[in-house]
Parts: sequence; C-alpha cells; structure tokens
Amino acid sequence: MCDTLSLRKANHIPGLAAAVVKDQDIAWSTGFGSSHFDTGDGATFKAVTADTPFWIASVTKTFLGLLFLQLEEESVINLHNRINDMPGWDSFCGRLSNSNIIFGENLHCDTAITIWNVLNHTVNGEPGTQFLYNPIMYSRLSRYIEYVYGNPIAAAEGRQNTMARFIQENILGPADMDRTMSSMWQREKALVFFDMAQGFEYSDGGFSRKKHLERHLAGGAGIISTVHDLAKYDIALDTGTLGSDQLMEKLFTPAEAPDGTKLPYAFGWYVQDYKGEKLIWHYGWDEKAGFSALYLKVPERNLTFILLANSEGLWWGNPLDEAKVEKSLFAQLFLSHFVFSTK
Repeated sequence: MCDTLSLRKANHIPGLAAAVVKDQDIAWSTGFGSSHFDTGDGATFKAVTADTPFWIASVTKTFLGLLFLQLEEESVINLHNRINDMPGWDSFCGRLSNSNIIFGENLHCDTAITIWNVLNHTVNGEPGTQFLYNPIMYSRLSRYIEYVYGNPIAAAEGRQNTMARFIQENILGPADMDRTMSSMWQREKALVFFDMAQGFEYSDGGFSRKKHLERHLAGGAGIISTVHDLAKYDIALDTGTLGSDQLMEKLFTPAEAPDGTKLPYAFGWYVQDYKGEKLIWHYGWDEKAGFSALYLKVPERNLTFILLANSEGLWWGNPLDEAKVEKSLFAQLFLSHFVFSTK
C-alpha cells in the first residue's frame, strides 16, 4: 500500500482506485486520493473509493472483443466479413492512409480487411500478417454494428447506439455491473455519470481539469466503470457467465501470423509471456480526457489486478507493436509482490 501511494504521487495521479481478484472473489479493493478538487484553492475534495466511476478509455476494447465473439457464436456476425463493405469506407480509409500518423502507414484500403483483422489489430501491411495497435480502425467497429443492424447511430437524438445496448444486455447486465455505463446516453445510469471522477492534467507543478467526454460508444473507448464493477466483470469472464468455454478460450488466444508466429493481441486483450507466466492485460490512456487504466490478469494463478486513475499517470508508453506490461511500474510492483515472490 505504501509503495502504491508513493507511485501515485510520483506519477501525478490525483485519484486512484485499485482492486485485486483472487480465485473469482474480490480479495482487496480501495481508493486513494481525490476524484474532484478545486484547482484553485483546494476547497473541493471528494475521496476516491472502489465504487468511484472512471472513464476506462481503451479497456473498453476488451468488451468489444467479447461482444463480437458472442455475436459470432449466435451466428449474427461473421468475423471473416470485410469491413471494407460498410458505407463510408473509401472516404474514411483514404483519409487515414493519406495522413501522416502511424495508424495510416502501409494501410491498403483496396485489400480485404476483415472484422477479425480489426479485432486483432492486424490491418496494417498485408492484413493478418503483423500486429500494429490501431485504435482509429478499432473505433469503426461501432459503425459496423450499426451497419449490420441497419440502425443509424442515434447519439444526435439522445438514444443509445446499438452496440452500447448490446453491451448492456450481453455483458453489463449478466455480470451485475450496475455502476457501469455502456455510453453516456444510458439515461437509467445517470448517477454513474454524475459520480464520475474528473479527469486532470499535470503540468507546471499543478493540475488542471480536462474537457468533458464524448457521449457515444466508439469501438475503442466509451465505457465508464469502477474497479468494483470491473472485478465483477473479471469474475463473470472466469466463471462462464458471459460465454461458453470455447468462446472464452478463443477470447484469450492470440492471433497468429501465416508463418505460425504468435502475435501479442487477442480480441481486445494483450497476451504475453513474462518470466514463465502468461499475462493477459489491457491499458487505458486518454490524454485528452485525463484518464488512464490498467487491467492485468495472471490466469494460471487466478489473479487479477485493476487500476483506474484520473490523470495520465498510469500510462508507461507501451510500444504500438509489442506487449510490454512489465514496463509499467504499477504492474511491476504487483507482479513482484503477488506473483514472483511466491515462486
């Protein structure tokens, strides 16, 4: 606990929520610091707890991977269908490939790119051959769901989009995640939005508030949750509540290149081996909103570590083409105390 407090302060995190799940039970959870404070005189302070909602940023991708596998199992979606066939593809992909950002590099818009490729971040280069984390392409998945169901995105009219509704019905409901919003249009969970931590940026020796968040659920981000609810999600994943054994095995099985090389990603999860342990994880990082997250599973030990923060302080700069969770000081603290110290 003292080490966590020291890391929180050293990494300029106003508020941090943490949970550990062991053998499908919440073994420990707590909060540190503040979810809100007045950046002027410090008069407003709201303590973080394990039930404080945070923007979980790219941890949302884990929900998307699961949802698409559920829909595939129900024969609603074929993951080998081309995302190229959806309306607006040529314009979107053309802009991305002609931009100067890395996510558009070596992107061949006329080549067949499947939903499977997008879910496993194997769209750049020859699709299916190499891994490059591509959140912009992942964000198209919400539009693909709307395309499949013939239901235009409804945010402008104040209604949930189809993917947000599916996540509520297929994942949040069954896992009893009542402090989680699948999008900020989910009116029945308005209290989650009002209780959500404020995002902050640290610079010049002080904190400043970040902007308000988007309301819709895109493919790569959009969910608000708590460490308690993410612990419930973790337990539901590991107890078969959210899918068959076959589906769960597929969810955590990394993609392979044509030559048999295992790639470091599987349907919304990074997968890597580290010092003889299989690690399954995802980070969240949104510099515009001022939030970061870490969700780390050690499956052979039935052990999970979850962190949510209201600044960028949990982000460690993971490479776009590798899985290196051990570079996170918070992950390293957890692994050294709870995994490798017992070997």
